[in-house]
Amino acid sequence: MESRKFENLEQAGPVILRLGLALVFLWFGFSQLMSPTQWTSFLPSFVSIVPISAVKFVLLNGWFEIVAAVLLILGAYTRLAALLLALHLFGITFTIGWNALGIRDFGLAVATLVIFLQGAGSFSIDNSQKNKATNFS
Repeated sequence: MESRKFENLEQAGPVILRLGLALVFLWFGFSQLMSPTQWTSFLPSFVSIVPISAVKFVLLNGWFEIVAAVLLILGAYTRLAALLLALHLFGITFTIGWNALGIRDFGLAVATLVIFLQGAGSFSIDNSQKNKATNFS
């Protein structure tokens, strides 16, 4: 009886995870756009070989995180957005190392990887497109 009581919650889990992580990425993305110079100190040394300034690099990263977060919120191209964000965070974790920030980013990367593995779940553009394709076949 108890398991039936929580059956409907299983559908909410992927959606809540997707939206919660999207909000985290939105916060970081907008923070980078609003104060890019505050974020340049977090850049790894290899960024110096990239032919753009550190500030522009932070701005591009901020836009990447915002666009990917919006895709997660909409549930559009969810697996692609989640995979790119997870790989991005694993790279950050590797660069930062195993300290408090690196462990936090590792946890976020794993959670984002779960979104890639599970897909968007209900309440998403991806799911509605899949349902439309199923209805026409």
